[in-house]
Amino acid sequence: MDNEGVEGIIFVDRRTVRFRSAELTEEIPVDRLTVELAEEGDRICFKDQGRPGLEIFTLDQSILENRSVSPVNQLREELVAVATRREISRRLRMILYFFLGCGLLIWLGSVATSAMVRSLAARVPPEWEQKFGNQKIELMRKAQILVDDSNLVAQLAELSGPLLKVVPAGTSPVNFYIAKDDAPNAFALPGGQVVVNTGLLRLVDTPEELLGVLAHELAHVSEKHIARTAISSAGPFVIFGVFLHGRGGLLNLLGAGAGLMIMKGFSQEFETEADDVGWNYLVAANIDPRGMCSIFRKFQVYEAGQKIGMAVPQAFKSHPALDRRITRLEAKWKRLPARSEFLTLTNTIPKPAAD
Repeated sequence: MDNEGVEGIIFVDRRTVRFRSAELTEEIPVDRLTVELAEEGDRICFKDQGRPGLEIFTLDQSILENRSVSPVNQLREELVAVATRREISRRLRMILYFFLGCGLLIWLGSVATSAMVRSLAARVPPEWEQKFGNQKIELMRKAQILVDDSNLVAQLAELSGPLLKVVPAGTSPVNFYIAKDDAPNAFALPGGQVVVNTGLLRLVDTPEELLGVLAHELAHVSEKHIARTAISSAGPFVIFGVFLHGRGGLLNLLGAGAGLMIMKGFSQEFETEADDVGWNYLVAANIDPRGMCSIFRKFQVYEAGQKIGMAVPQAFKSHPALDRRITRLEAKWKRLPARSEFLTLTNTIPKPAAD
């Protein structure tokens, strides 16, 4: 009540709040009454607007159930509003923690699955890779897709010499093939089989541009993207089972998924990885890596002219947008410590005869 404090009993009615103790009695008319929580937050304080020094406290919050006193009603509504906001905040925090937990579990699952996929891909027998690549090349040969010109193939192999010295493409030697296809493209198969379209040979103007494409494709081989894609397509539960049970299940898994992968192409993640790894191969071979940027710009012009994939949203394409890939590679060039004294490549670019 005052600085000394006096204990007593509080009575509340429509007209007054009355305090009574053995020593004194105090009243606060309702029309001068204010009710609020004390700073401690667990006591209710009654104040008299006409007597600033008078304060009556109680710990009994059941007094808020008295609906006959307007200031008490107001405090009760304020407390309800505060409690509601706190409850909403608590529930929102719980929902946030739930989704953060789910996101963390998904991320951990993704990391674990990716690690298992890499481990399984590393166990793929070299003979399986060689057999897979040879089978695809044999199908192309039977379909008369391959160009029968040993001079062009020899020129391609000679030009690629400096690059092949730094590319860990596998235990098998790299073999080059040229396909009759006007689309400027190339691809590499497990077992070191590299196929270059005639359309790409006609598009490139410098050895660095052609080697930029080959470095990217050979990165697909060294990073075992075909095997990793085939394994990943089985889903995390199957991957976990194969990871535990060994080689037999792995070979079955590869057989089921590899053929489908050839039709689908690589994911955007693997294409980006092939750009990065291929760029590193070019730098390690002392080949000017800007050839990769240059050929990607030519691919942009070609795609714009052909209107390839214009109706497909980028999120559903297997290859990242070329402009984004070029921007990433240009940033790599700016961060490159040594940007001069690259090899002077004088090799002749193999140019197929006109059809």
